[in-house]
Amino acid sequence: MKVIAGVTFVNEGKIKVLNRRWRKLNRPTDILSFPLNDFTPGADGVIRLGDIVICKTQAQIKGHSIEFLLKHGLLHLLGVHHQ
Repeated sequence: MKVIAGVTFVNEGKIKVLNRRWRKLNRPTDILSFPLNDFTPGADGVIRLGDIVICKTQAQIKGHSIEFLLKHGLLHLLGVHHQ
């Protein structure tokens, strides 16, 4: 079984725009996740989880490593959420 997720690195301006649009928070953040919520394989047999968007500048400010953010984002794509 093949499972994929998209990962995009953006600047603070772009992640702020995305955060405002999708979370109604007018500030930059270090990571956003956009799950597809459908674990059904496509016609090619691949399960697509969704997309993760990371801002390296915000990650550095918050003291989060890219590895931590990737794990965090993948958990969100898999349906694990925090309060």
